[in-house]
Amino acid sequence: MSKRYLVGHPGVGKTARLTDRLIELIGSGVRPDRILILVPQESHARRFKAALTLARDAASASREGRKSRRAHLGEPEIHTFFGLAQRHVSLFFPRIAPRAGFADPYREPVWMNVEAAQYLLDRIVAPRIGEFEDLRMPRSRLLIQILDDLNRAATTGFPLEKLADRLASAWHGAEPRERAYRAVQDIALAFRRFCLQHTLVDFSLGMELFRMHLLAASFYREYVAARYRHVLADNIEEGAPIIHDFLRLLLETSETAMLAEDAPGGFRVNLGASPQSARSLRSACEVTPIPDPRLRPDALDSPARFGQALMRAINERESRVALRSSAVEKLYDGEAPARYWATMLQAVADRIGALVRSSVAAHEIAVVAPVVEDVLWFELKERLSRYDVGVRAVRPSRPLHDQPLVRALVTFARLGHPEWAQPVSPSELARALALVISGLDVVRAQLIADAVRRACGPAGIVALPSLDEPILWDRVGKPFHERYAALQDWLATWAGGRQAQEAPLDLFWQELTTGPMSQPGFVFGEDAEARGVCDKLIASARAFREAFEQADFELWPIGESFQLPEMSVLGLSPRPEVAEQVEAGQAYVVALMQNVLAAEYAPERTPDVSEGSILLAPVYTYLTGDYRSRYQFWLDVNALNWHERFYQPLTHPYVLSREWSPGMRWTDDDEQRAGRDLLARVVGGLAFRCRDKIYLAASGLTMAGQEESGMLAQALRGL
Repeated sequence: MSKRYLVGHPGVGKTARLTDRLIELIGSGVRPDRILILVPQESHARRFKAALTLARDAASASREGRKSRRAHLGEPEIHTFFGLAQRHVSLFFPRIAPRAGFADPYREPVWMNVEAAQYLLDRIVAPRIGEFEDLRMPRSRLLIQILDDLNRAATTGFPLEKLADRLASAWHGAEPRERAYRAVQDIALAFRRFCLQHTLVDFSLGMELFRMHLLAASFYREYVAARYRHVLADNIEEGAPIIHDFLRLLLETSETAMLAEDAPGGFRVNLGASPQSARSLRSACEVTPIPDPRLRPDALDSPARFGQALMRAINERESRVALRSSAVEKLYDGEAPARYWATMLQAVADRIGALVRSSVAAHEIAVVAPVVEDVLWFELKERLSRYDVGVRAVRPSRPLHDQPLVRALVTFARLGHPEWAQPVSPSELARALALVISGLDVVRAQLIADAVRRACGPAGIVALPSLDEPILWDRVGKPFHERYAALQDWLATWAGGRQAQEAPLDLFWQELTTGPMSQPGFVFGEDAEARGVCDKLIASARAFREAFEQADFELWPIGESFQLPEMSVLGLSPRPEVAEQVEAGQAYVVALMQNVLAAEYAPERTPDVSEGSILLAPVYTYLTGDYRSRYQFWLDVNALNWHERFYQPLTHPYVLSREWSPGMRWTDDDEQRAGRDLLARVVGGLAFRCRDKIYLAASGLTMAGQEESGMLAQALRGL
């Protein structure tokens, strides 16, 4: 029996060895349905599916057209861990539900996506929102951090009753936070009790059911032993401890296994990743280090060699002389960076333009920064436009409602559902029209919106009226009259029919964007990126609706500790103080506009970058998205947020980990050490994913006008 543990730098061929092993297993006659492949995210499954196709083709050719004797034996299972855990919890739910504490263990469970979980949690948090007023943070961030605490407890394995004590061990500020920590624990327990009462399963409860009621059960061990005889798992360092617990079971019961670890890795530590837990599996395997040819003594300077030296400089604070490399170039002279952020960005754009003019393909270039905000995307896009280079920004963690196109579609949803009685302001309508009608600027869109307001009268804009004012369209342009009329006619037809009362919101958006807005003259007919944004919104709304309707959200009782919060935002009416029937689409729009739904719907695959565009991505998105580049530009290397964690006062990736022992205290030295370790892994991970050259960019003042000098800037001094 062969159990191998591959470890090596990114790009040395670990995934290739896993796919080769899959082809080998299929070719040797192993039953396909006895093979399990675990991937860190859905986008990573593509390589294994491609390898499976090659294996089938090879088998067909060797059989010379004869029918496979094993064709009827299914396919290998390719899953993320959560996808597999959800399948198995659902399969064995009747058996484990009574022991798990569900009020109705024989009822089919309703799996909630993150949007539905946030919506429910918001209703529980609202009566206690005053207990967090000293923290001064948006409610959406409060909800995300409480859900994060629930997830960490489930995937790490500590009881929710210990949550407040763990959080308190990391706080040593002047003002007390015990009240807030106890409130978080109480809310988390109330959320869990409510889910058990109504047979709702969110991510955290699903993980707890798997860990507590499946992994330890003899019947599940027998099932796994019979089902999965051969195991392949990629990037296990990005997994939470519960994943490694499952892999440990598979190592005991399977015939063969091959696990792969990226080093450096563990970039998802803020999402629960535990490289230490992954390495504990080495003792059950034959460890196979894979050498990196980019680090051979006879190899010339490379980004990989620079990354290795930079990691050592950060961790050991050694002499910076070893960092010198022809594979790295600073876009500033000496030690002094450009004074202003805009100057730095212009230098980056000019160098990218020079590369493209020298026949470098734009999609081979990546620009990474600790944080990618709208202003960075806009400014870089404007500066590169003179070189005919586009910018493909990838920001999976960006809230849906932060995207202007999503806000425009929400505006049209309110206009298409007059029964909601949610008037649209002229400025909202102007922005929406300018975004979806190609070539229509905001000034002319505002003229249309003002005419709509006059036509609608004092009742406000609840629907688009027909506008036949020759003077208006002479000023705006007759082509825009045709496009406005097409949109107005479609919305009037929808609102006047039965669709507005019966069809779900996701279908409304689908029909709108594949109907009138897919025609020439509208953004969805011309912009693939816009269609991608819409697809995510539709998928998010559909998943929310399914959970909303199955769980009867609108029928939940209102009690002393569970009340509907008041809400009044952007013209929306306050939520009622008593329970009433609320349509799923309206509830989704209200929650979306309140920014209660803070997480964007996750894409099914890593977005592609078109040949005429560079990639712009946050550092962690780049590292976890399986991206590789010929050239990399590191922005804001002076910034502190290369190593400092984002402000998250109600959660903590280290004290909520399995490595943390009760009674320990988190100190400033611990914070510095953790920041240094994570920074070293980040810069190494970037460098090992770059083929030719890294460009370093910095400015004396940040975009906000502040001076910063972080760990990365200190390590780069003398380069």
